[in-house]
Amino acid sequence: MIKGKFKNKKVLIIVGLILVSILIKYCFFSFESGDYKRFLFKWYNILNEEGLMSVVNGLGNYNPPYLILLYLLTFLPGPAIVKIKLLSVAFDILMGFFGYLIVKELSNKKYSYLSWIVILFLPTVILDGSVWAQCDSIYTTFVLLSLYLLLKEKYSLSFLSLGIAFSFKLQFIFILPLFVILYFVNKKFSIWNFLLIPLGNIIMCAPVLLMGMPLINCFTTYVDQTTNYSVYLTRNLANIFTFLPNEKIIGYIFFIITGLIFLGLLIYFIRRKKEITKKEMISIGLFGILIAVYFLPFMHERYMFMADILSIIWYFIYRKKIYIPIIINLTSLAGYSVYLFGMDYLPLWVFSLLMLIAIIALLLDIINKKIPLPFIKKKNSV
Repeated sequence: MIKGKFKNKKVLIIVGLILVSILIKYCFFSFESGDYKRFLFKWYNILNEEGLMSVVNGLGNYNPPYLILLYLLTFLPGPAIVKIKLLSVAFDILMGFFGYLIVKELSNKKYSYLSWIVILFLPTVILDGSVWAQCDSIYTTFVLLSLYLLLKEKYSLSFLSLGIAFSFKLQFIFILPLFVILYFVNKKFSIWNFLLIPLGNIIMCAPVLLMGMPLINCFTTYVDQTTNYSVYLTRNLANIFTFLPNEKIIGYIFFIITGLIFLGLLIYFIRRKKEITKKEMISIGLFGILIAVYFLPFMHERYMFMADILSIIWYFIYRKKIYIPIIINLTSLAGYSVYLFGMDYLPLWVFSLLMLIAIIALLLDIINKKIPLPFIKKKNSV
């Protein structure tokens, strides 16, 4: 009886706070960001007039699945800006739900549902969809679903969900090192599962493929994006390139450095000769995202979005080192503030240093704070 009352109270709290988050976000719906005015609104109007054939003919620089969703929005009543932002807000809620499921699966804590609420009210979650009119919550939702299915050992579905995330944003790739490490260390799924990632993308592109769009177009969008946005080594994102000159050769060097970091992590877990636990999967996933956005060139402010969410999930699972998610989210917010409002409340190099601290702290946590020093001998116990 008491348990039933608590459950009903919890549901009421969640529903009530979800509605509050929607109302808060609705207050920003009239804000027209540069991306909305230059791209989204124009794409919406073209889709409204020409339908999906405009996607077949090469509309926009987003992969087809998001443009298909925009096309479906044209059948609903209301202003374009409201519908586009409501789409992102709906995925904010779903994203928080999958985050909650992961926390509940790994923490067994009575108040794990609070992770859902915290995610909904994160500053970057509010700014990304309801202010910027961006859709980062969509691909992040499917990444979290993939992680949840991974924890449940439903590997084929997990990889297929990764493929759906891939169909919306290339940034899904930041979580991929976790799956590579798991393949070599835990050895619980086949290498053929990785083929489900491009398959998921193809399935999501099916409507326009059936209308005549070349299959290769499901993948060339991302090639074009990486080419068009490679002028600056970092765009409003506090990472290692905050301290370095904007030279492409430096960026290419750090491609190699990033690869070596991931290789080192893989070698560590292989040599440890111990299966990676489910809790460790979340730590490794978060660490992989942070390494990617910190050391890879051509990163933008929104590319930390997935780290913002996963850092909250990580904290609710481990309940320690709260400064790690705080640093991550403040750093991400700093980039958003520069782009959206021209505000830099602290120089980006300050956040870059803080991020390095957070990355090192997380790494030490992953390796249990034990760094083997061969020149130091252990004292014999008395």
